Amino acid sequence: MSKLARYLIFDLQNDWCKPSIKFFRSSGAYGYIIWLTIIDRYYEKKKISMEELIFQIQKYGSRRTIIDFINKAAEAKLIIKKNSVIDKRKIFIEPSKITIQEYEEWSKEFIKNVI
Repeated sequence: MSKLARYLIFDLQNDWCKPSIKFFRSSGAYGYIIWLTIIDRYYEKKKISMEELIFQIQKYGSRRTIIDFINKAAEAKLIIKKNSVIDKRKIFIEPSKITIQEYEEWSKEFIKNVI
């Protein structure tokens, strides 16, 4: 088995000490992809709206499931929902400080173990 495969198995089975990662991974593909999409947009310095996120993830879960998941993440303070200044109906999603911090810790460990 490759080093990458071994680490991914270990990581998925054992790295549940970070609340944000645990939350996003606990909901199958759609939670994991939501997490990575929000993180990616944050580091690219591009905003993502709730509608845009739903559209990108809809093949992994229903609209209602994705909205409920996003709302739970916001209630848990793992993401921040912000209304657009221009159009108050538009809601932007960004990671919270704890989600960013835990992603950075996780990614450093990931890179260290697979290279």
